[in-house]
Amino acid sequence: MPTTALKKYAKQTDAQTDLKLYIDIGRHTALGQALNDAYDGKGKDSGNHVVDGEKVNVRHSSAGVAGKATVTLFHFFKNNEFHLVALGEHVSSTAYRIDDVLGQETAPFQKKKTVGATG
Repeated sequence: MPTTALKKYAKQTDAQTDLKLYIDIGRHTALGQALNDAYDGKGKDSGNHVVDGEKVNVRHSSAGVAGKATVTLFHFFKNNEFHLVALGEHVSSTAYRIDDVLGQETAPFQKKKTVGATG
């Protein structure tokens, strides 16, 4: 299966409201901080990937303390719109566990898998 954008948001507030539904309350602050970084253009490089049939540079934005309450957003922007590729959390300083729901069916950002920054 190809990699697809799972969610798209024009506004950061819409992204925060919706994505809170997928994580426990203890991670809401980290979600807000990760979204701030993403919308401020501070995401870190996760490599070039084909998403929805188009080559894009995926970024990741993380917040929180590894081993506690973290959120990592794998994303890109297109036409001023935030596109979520996967949601995850830190399992170490360089590894991320992809969410059971907001992840891809196959690599590189596969659901329930532990991946590196580039998937």
